[in-house]
Parts: sequence; C-alpha cells; structure tokens
Amino acid sequence: MQTVKAIADALGVTADVVRHYTECKLVTPVTNSENKYKYYDEFDFLQLANARILRSLGLPLPEVLEYNNSSVVHQKEILSEKSHQVRAQIEKLQELELRLHEVQGYLEKTNRCVPTVEVVERDSIHGIYTFGSAVPSIEIKQIAKLWAEHFPFTHISIKIPKEELQNPAFAGPYSVSLGLGVINKYAEQFRLEIAPPVETIPPGRFLIIYLKVSDIFNLTRKDLLPLFEKAEELGVRFSHQSSGRLLAIEENGKETEFFILIRVRIEKNND
Repeated sequence: MQTVKAIADALGVTADVVRHYTECKLVTPVTNSENKYKYYDEFDFLQLANARILRSLGLPLPEVLEYNNSSVVHQKEILSEKSHQVRAQIEKLQELELRLHEVQGYLEKTNRCVPTVEVVERDSIHGIYTFGSAVPSIEIKQIAKLWAEHFPFTHISIKIPKEELQNPAFAGPYSVSLGLGVINKYAEQFRLEIAPPVETIPPGRFLIIYLKVSDIFNLTRKDLLPLFEKAEELGVRFSHQSSGRLLAIEENGKETEFFILIRVRIEKNND
C-alpha cells in the first residue's frame, strides 16, 4: 500500500492531482481509521495511470469515469467519438490557417499600391452592397449576414457604377458602395446564394489598379487615371461595374490610409 505522495511520485504527478482524482471517485483507496491517511494499492495505481492516458487523449474526467466503468465495446465507442471530435477540430484549424493565408496574401499585395495596373483573367465574381449610395433591401441584408460567416473568403468589396467609369467627362467623386464580394470558387465551396439580388460579373479579362487612398468615398477620375490610360492603350472598354477589394487599413499617425484594388471587367471596343 502506498501513501498519496508515494503514488503521486510513481505516476509523475503532484499529490493534489491524486487527491482530485480520488475525490472524483476514479479510485477508492483505503482510509486509515486512526490517522485518516489514504493508502493506494496496485489496482489504484493502474486505474490512475490509465486515467492519465485517457486525459492525455483529451477525455474530460466524467468521460474517464464512464470509460473506466464500461465494457471494451463501449470504450471503443467513446474513443471513436473523441476521434471524430478531433477531426472536426483539425478541419476548423485547417480552415483558419487558410483564412490567415488569405489575409497575408492581401497584405502582400499592398506593395503594389503605387499605383500599379495589371491585366488578368478572372473567374466569375459575385457581390452584394450594403453601405454607400444605395439602401440595401432586407433580402440583401440577410444574404450579407450569411456571407459574413465566411470572412475573409468573402471580402469587403468596393463598387463603382459602370456608367460613371465609362464616362470620360465624369469628374467624381464616384458613387462608391461597399459590401461583400466573393470569387466563384469560394461561392461554390460554401454553397453561397449567388442568384439576384447578388450582382455577378462573368469571367473574362479584367484590369486591376492597386491604390492607397485616405477616403474611399471620394475617389475621382484622377485617382484611377492609370486605369483609364491602360484601357485606352489596350483599346478596351469597361463592360461592368467595378468589384474592388479592401486589402488593408493602416494608421500612420496622421491619418488612416486604405489599401484597395479596383477590378473592372474589360472588352474590346468593337465587341
């Protein structure tokens, strides 16, 4: 028979751990009637050692008790259920890692905000707009709530109307709206609703301009001048509204600066 300290030393734990497991009825040591000391035998040692193994597997004490008092068949069921829980946690962590990489990718693109203009091929892009020049409907608000559960795979989107972008005489500021956007890949992955009133820009060629601005709602033609110059150079026109993206927000001590991209689908002028 071993004392609390001796059994704790044998197990590599503190005496308080042994006392706690005893209070939880994991073991029932013999109590000396004279000095009230508790003494543990070999069976108690095995039970406590096995409890430590089960705790290391993530089983809470109530489940350890259930496990100890169960058949081998039920013990398998308990561990199988725990395995499913761990797999679900792993999947959530993997998704979180992907989300972190998404945001890191946005931040990497801020070094292009000088500004830079690119010509790219893109899949369909979907958007809903909840803040700015248009008042959203109840339906749009409901969709936005569902989409927001998948940030940052759904992103903060920036819309400038096609009519204003196509008008060379438009001085601005543009009628900017903010909302949520998502590329088609993520819309399909998360089974997001993309029917109207969701606004969809079909796949094709896009011009993207990367900008750093202090006021998203006061963008003018001057801010987007490199975009228009590139469109003229390529002999293309803007076929749809923009579907921009907020990349980052930075406080520089004097003012807040927004790193954004404005992405517009293009077509040849004779199309």
